[in-house]
Amino acid sequence: MEDLPFDPPIAVAVGAGFKRDIASLAEMQNFLKEWPPAEDTRLQKIAIKACEAARAGHVTIEQTRRAFMAFAKAAGIVWTGVDPVTTLRRA
Repeated sequence: MEDLPFDPPIAVAVGAGFKRDIASLAEMQNFLKEWPPAEDTRLQKIAIKACEAARAGHVTIEQTRRAFMAFAKAAGIVWTGVDPVTTLRRA
């Protein structure tokens, strides 16, 4: 099956002010599977299952996005667009 792209991409923080755009089902699934095992969560597992269900045509890509966003919010990695260095300087 071909990859399922979506727009707009989901931006997540991947450390020290770096952003990663997740723009397709394959990118989302890879990101979730690369997540550190010590930080596995129930929401991560739900998002992985949502990716698998979307590939099989059982759920929509929008439902999968929502599952991923729930995981990202709980993990504190949703990209805010705020430069952490600038934010620290203002504090």
